[in-house]
Amino acid sequence: MINDLDETIRQLLIEQAGFAPNSVAISFDQPTSDWSARLNRPVINCYLYDIRENLELRSHELRTIRNSNGTASQQLAPLRYNLSYLITVWTQQQVEDEHAILWRVLGVLANNPVLAGSYVQGALRDQPLPIAASTAQPSSAIQNLPDLWGVMQNQLRPSINYTVTLAMDRPYIASAPLVLSRELRMSGAPDETTWEIAGIVHTGGKEPRPLAGVTVAINELGVQVVSDALGRYRFSGLAQGTVEVVAMMGKASVRKRVAVPLEKADPAGYDLILSI
Repeated sequence: MINDLDETIRQLLIEQAGFAPNSVAISFDQPTSDWSARLNRPVINCYLYDIRENLELRSHELRTIRNSNGTASQQLAPLRYNLSYLITVWTQQQVEDEHAILWRVLGVLANNPVLAGSYVQGALRDQPLPIAASTAQPSSAIQNLPDLWGVMQNQLRPSINYTVTLAMDRPYIASAPLVLSRELRMSGAPDETTWEIAGIVHTGGKEPRPLAGVTVAINELGVQVVSDALGRYRFSGLAQGTVEVVAMMGKASVRKRVAVPLEKADPAGYDLILSI
């Protein structure tokens, strides 16, 4: 994952900084004195100096993930990690040239607060959350820059602190068959059986996005609910048979006639796909 982030930063700078081909190299080596002594052309150095969990983004929320085989898995929200780079420019020319390159790099990084697009490489394309990046912000990992440069036995240089936040999925806690409908019987009244159904309103496609605040109705029964923050809706007190479930948001709507309860295992169940 880290090597994919390195390559993403490299491609971002190549695509957007506008440097002439082969005029500037991009390195991820530690900028020690031995390293800098070997340079023979301008180099942008992106040194990964710190990795730590972003505690402000830590979440213990349980997510339910629907699998294609008709089961569902529960998983804790991903852990979030800050990866911090110290970005410097090295040339054998005048300091003005270094500053000009550094300013151009600063502009590219600052104008991309979220890493997305064609330059995102490898496993980063499958990140479960947006890849946020902050540029030239204070870092608690560096308390004293001169000390850091002293460890690397090199001279203090102007640098950009660049931090990217990546998500790391946690293992599944449990997997079980989906419960899409539930039978409810009143004690002492065997003929008074009712059913409860539940589903999710989402956008469909390869990466479905749950839709909150969607009105879901069964018009023939005169009942309606609103989907929650995870796109979920639920109806109770239904008789066995079939009903038409309607989802509406603005001018978009979808209708689906479903059995109560489901007549056969169906991974889609009572889910509603709404194109908005």
